[in-house]
Amino acid sequence: MKKAICSGYYGFDNFGDDAVLKVLVDNFALKYDLTVFSSSPDKTSRLYGVKSVYSFDYFRLFVELLRTDVLISGGGSLLQDATSLKSLIYYSGLIFLAGILNKEIIIFAQGMGPFNSFFSRLLVKKVLKFAKIITVRDEASFELLEKWNFSPILVCDPVFNIKTPDVHKNAALGIQLRNFKGVNDDFLSSLANVINEKFSDKEIIIFSLQDSIDLKICEHFKTFLNSNATIKHGLSVNEYIAEFSQLEYLIGMRFHAVLVALKAGVKVLPISYDKKVTELAKEIDIPYITLDDYDLLSDRVEQLKLQNVNKNKEVMQSKKLDFKVFEL
Repeated sequence: MKKAICSGYYGFDNFGDDAVLKVLVDNFALKYDLTVFSSSPDKTSRLYGVKSVYSFDYFRLFVELLRTDVLISGGGSLLQDATSLKSLIYYSGLIFLAGILNKEIIIFAQGMGPFNSFFSRLLVKKVLKFAKIITVRDEASFELLEKWNFSPILVCDPVFNIKTPDVHKNAALGIQLRNFKGVNDDFLSSLANVINEKFSDKEIIIFSLQDSIDLKICEHFKTFLNSNATIKHGLSVNEYIAEFSQLEYLIGMRFHAVLVALKAGVKVLPISYDKKVTELAKEIDIPYITLDDYDLLSDRVEQLKLQNVNKNKEVMQSKKLDFKVFEL
């Protein structure tokens, strides 16, 4: 069996990236002896049943690259400099090193950019020339790489392949928030007022999906509610999926929370802070709000209660990442 390395934003307790890793391992482990580069290698190894190496042990990374046959870079948005130039250099460096070592390279369902400097664009153009297969998860990335004379393959987000359990729905409303510009006291107060009025008979569960970003704002939001809400955090991917699947409703921000809940037949009101959330809501044809139009919350919640979950599930089930595109 060939050896393959998975490189991405893994081991940082981010639900979305961990869900991508779950899909990746579930599918590629059938074909490769996998090693995952992770910031929490012991935890990653325990949860996913694969060998894992610390992401910043550079000597070990080099040794593993020498031994491997394939580098799988992604998913997520690894090749961008909006987060930091340092992270772009790190992920580009792994691709470059694998390339000069004559390893086969797969770019796995990535989003490209944004790139804020000429250096960043030049760097990514250079390292992508080593890749044998380039797959991207959005139209903008596809168009950018075509403009750069690459031949990318447009795929859906890997988390569309997540399997959700068919379980009884509890009379519960999930709230999933993250810290972001615009998530201020005015917004939180308005959201809480609508929940206090419209969902007084429901159990309220607040989800933090990356504690370093979400937990503080979740705890703050809880103080605006009249009812005793529960905050759930620090769960594994499978535990979060199980929790989402039991909800009757979800009002959520993060793309992968919205996606998983829709797949599970939950009535969902997305709070769009990113264009990918907006695009998903439009594709499924469900109402959403932005952080600027929360005066529409009451109206949108009434529409939420009337959602046709069977229609939502049909649309979600029609989308799936075909792993045949990664055959080398």
